[in-house]
Amino acid sequence: MLSDYLIAPSLNSLLFTGIIVLFIFIIFIKNFRLFLRLPYYDKLILLSTMSIAIGTHGMVHLGLETNYGFNPYNWF
Repeated sequence: MLSDYLIAPSLNSLLFTGIIVLFIFIIFIKNFRLFLRLPYYDKLILLSTMSIAIGTHGMVHLGLETNYGFNPYNWF
């Protein structure tokens, strides 16, 4: 049950960062034409920042899977 997992603060932070990464992705897709017109250096900064956010979220998944056996793929 999902309520069993949302007790630990690390799981709550994972949910919160997942929602933020989803919003970033939606905003990126909606403004893709603007992204294409950005200078090369700005594109590099934006993509680097997005990769840091996604990578950090993935590392939190790894830690939760190791410590709590948390694997969202098992929900389906």
